[in-house]
Amino acid sequence: MPPAVRTYRGASAEERRAVRRARLLEAGLDVVGEVGVVGVTVDAVCARAGLTKRYFYETFADRDAALDAVADAVYGRLHAAMVAALRGHGGDERTRAATAVEVFVATLDADPRIARLYAESPGNRRLAARRDAAVDVFADLVLDEVLRVDPRDRERLRTAAVLVVAGTTHLVTRWLAGGVPLGRRELVEEVTRVGTRALLA
Repeated sequence: MPPAVRTYRGASAEERRAVRRARLLEAGLDVVGEVGVVGVTVDAVCARAGLTKRYFYETFADRDAALDAVADAVYGRLHAAMVAALRGHGGDERTRAATAVEVFVATLDADPRIARLYAESPGNRRLAARRDAAVDVFADLVLDEVLRVDPRDRERLRTAAVLVVAGTTHLVTRWLAGGVPLGRRELVEEVTRVGTRALLA
């Protein structure tokens, strides 16, 4: 007979830990949005989440581990949104590219916390490494779901895909900060035009 699962208010210990982890991740992203990466502290995250340090350290080893998890969650959420929009998409490469760019821009435009995390990541060695890894993942997404390349062409196009993804994310974060004088529709169209030209040349 399997051991009984103890519950509290109908939730198991594992479910409660998952809920607390989600609260801490959301709180961490809130703090990044409010004061930036350098302002993230264990105290600030706990206060925002309404949880004690006991629960923080039950979930994360330290502040850096929490920031890593916040970044992973953000990039994972964005990747899932783009996959959902592209999987089974019936348009051509340019139409799929426009869809991918629109999802990316819309997500960051709706949540400036994500844009700030991305923009400030180069100043933190661990977050910079995670951002670089995310660029690689999104480059693969471009190859697999936007271009749907033949495996034989993958290596030839990979560098261009990384360049397009890195350039797009940099441009979009600048646009969100008011540094690019384009409307949202114009931005999506320009990124799509330049990106597809680079990838399909």
